[in-house]
Amino acid sequence: MARKRSNKKRVSMRGRIFALILGFAVLGFVAVAVKLFYLQVINTNFYQSKAAENQTKDLIITPTRGTIYDRNMTELAVSATTQEISVDPSVIRKKGTDSAKGKTDEDGKTIAATEEEKAAALKTYQEKIASILSEHLELEYTEVLEKIQRDVSYVRIARRVDADISDEIMQELEKNNLSGVYTTEDSKRYYKYGTFASQVIGFTDDDGEGLYGVELQYNDTLKGVAGRVVKATNALGSDMPYDYEKYVAAQDGDGVVLTLDEGVQHYLEKHLEQVLATTDAKKGVCGIVMDIKSGEILAMSTKPDYDLNDPRTIPEKYTSLMAELDNLSGDAYKEKYSEILLRLWRNKAINDTYEPGSTFKIFTVSTALEEGVVSNESTFSCGGSKIVKDRTIKCWKSGGHGAQVLRDTLANSCNVAMMDISALMGTDMFRKYFEAYGMMEKTNIDLPGEATGIFFDSMGEVDLATASFGQNFQVTPLQELCMVAAVCNGGNLVTPHIVREIVDTEGNVQQTVETEVKRQVISRETSDLMCEYLENVVANGTGQNAYVAGYRIGGKTATSQKQPKSDNSLRIASFIGVAPMDDPQYAVLVMIDEPQTSEKGGGAVAAPVVGRIFEDILPYLGVEAAFSEEEADRQEIIVPSLADKSLEEAKETLDELGLEYRVKGDGDTVTDQLPVAGISIQPDNTVVLYCGEDKPTDKVTVPDVRGMSVAAARQQLADYGLYMKQNGIASWRTSGASAAVTQSPAAGSSIARGSVVTVAFGNNVTSQE
Repeated sequence: MARKRSNKKRVSMRGRIFALILGFAVLGFVAVAVKLFYLQVINTNFYQSKAAENQTKDLIITPTRGTIYDRNMTELAVSATTQEISVDPSVIRKKGTDSAKGKTDEDGKTIAATEEEKAAALKTYQEKIASILSEHLELEYTEVLEKIQRDVSYVRIARRVDADISDEIMQELEKNNLSGVYTTEDSKRYYKYGTFASQVIGFTDDDGEGLYGVELQYNDTLKGVAGRVVKATNALGSDMPYDYEKYVAAQDGDGVVLTLDEGVQHYLEKHLEQVLATTDAKKGVCGIVMDIKSGEILAMSTKPDYDLNDPRTIPEKYTSLMAELDNLSGDAYKEKYSEILLRLWRNKAINDTYEPGSTFKIFTVSTALEEGVVSNESTFSCGGSKIVKDRTIKCWKSGGHGAQVLRDTLANSCNVAMMDISALMGTDMFRKYFEAYGMMEKTNIDLPGEATGIFFDSMGEVDLATASFGQNFQVTPLQELCMVAAVCNGGNLVTPHIVREIVDTEGNVQQTVETEVKRQVISRETSDLMCEYLENVVANGTGQNAYVAGYRIGGKTATSQKQPKSDNSLRIASFIGVAPMDDPQYAVLVMIDEPQTSEKGGGAVAAPVVGRIFEDILPYLGVEAAFSEEEADRQEIIVPSLADKSLEEAKETLDELGLEYRVKGDGDTVTDQLPVAGISIQPDNTVVLYCGEDKPTDKVTVPDVRGMSVAAARQQLADYGLYMKQNGIASWRTSGASAAVTQSPAAGSSIARGSVVTVAFGNNVTSQE
């Protein structure tokens, strides 16, 4: 019986043990099942992505950024195909370790390399690759070696490597039997004209993202969509066969066609660069050329500027900027350098505001005419100042302008008349048209960083009086130009724009930017009358230095104050010109911020610049000159070929053309001439006929004729065997106060005898406005 009970106990014990084991097994299976459910169902996406990361290599293919063109499809910014250089440290590690050579014993058996030998071989392998890459890419050797030694499967070494350099690298690696370095297609941004329209075009960062200008504004359009190469890798991180590779092509960016005209932009920049040099404007200069009917910006520039291909370097030619860095070092030097770069990158025409000064008188007169508070016959009297409440506000002309009709108030740029007109308008009307002309809002030009104007929250009598001639509030240069454009184009406020079209990689137009008229501000009748007034400013008023022979130019001068206004050196000289006034099409604004010359007025400093810009761009844009009888001396004549003609025949030809001549030599046949055939000269110049006497062929140094009268300058150049092209102020307006302002080529240049030197003359009598 005892034995039976013992057996039963053992059976019972075994049952309990089995049940316990079974219970633990079930619990284990349940735990595993729960874990599998968590891994494969609940968190499946996470672990799938982790598995993909371990089993694949994902390389990004950079799309080619779209091209930026001018309006005539001249390429301004392009992306050249380059290469990205990368390494796979895991492959390098394996190849380097495998390169360790084993030894052979006495029996001819191979003895495997030791761990120390493998480590040494790997180090040598890595160092060889680092040396080749650093040498060809001009990188720090230690930095490249550190990247090669990382415990990962992909490290970028360099981007935007030229194809020839990339090929040299791969050839040298192959020659040395080195592996683990790869190339993928990349692109590099290149700006064909360097500093050309730099603040408008902008530039990109190292990742190809737009940072400024059009590059930033149209970044999404230009950058395209990146592609990918997904490769399967084995346990060592090495590539699997090609069958395991997936390629997703990049979508290249679209191109952007600007409204800028390369020729017009060139002329604007040339003249801004010249006036920056002659005035040493402390805060720079800017200019805009605009089609006033469509709102298209044909040119826009700020000087000093920078090279788009090297945007983080201050151009050495701007010595005044470089001087700001003198005696600085360390953080102070870096801080000042960055500050200067930010100034160079700013587009002064839209990013900065200023008190417009007397160009704003166009607003005051046009508003008053439109509302009928004044008429063409209205008269005004200026005694040199006006008392407004408890303040005496002066006109720029201390003696006053006396009695004058409305059109002459603009020609004289009379502050007192503007205050009288604004008093008739009142603050409500003034504010109403200030808003109507778009001065209270951004112009909405398609460029980043546009500033807004600063105006009175509420206006008193004194505020109204000073605002009438453009003081004590601020606008951007572009806002001011858009107001003038509306005044002269029939009264329509148009939205300025810098982009004309979006095109695909084949040049097919994807989008066209149409002209947008926001509203009509004034009537056609008021606009036509204002055009007459503005033409009179140039013909008979403060804008006479903007005169261009053969063209009808209108415009308005301005000399703005800056804070503190007691400092007379802090002035902004500006001029806004419009042409041709028989059918206004183009407007030009030039602003010179803090000129360091004795003359600081817009009429003396800025008006001549606008005149020279018009003289260049109007013929370029196809606007034909029409010379009046008074302008006959400015009409150029093409010198004919006279060599081998008889002297009498040559004289007769020149007499018919109205050109003076003199003869050198005693022969009967013309053997040579000065200037050579095909050169254009004005009638007041003299052709030299050589009849047997040798013509001198040496070059001459251009004399400095600035500050001379017309006659003196012409004679000085003639003494050097050079011819003068006179431009600038109208001949009938020259006086004892008229003098040569600029010349091209510059004094000191070496040129051939018989060359033409263009000399611009101006009057200083309007220097205060």
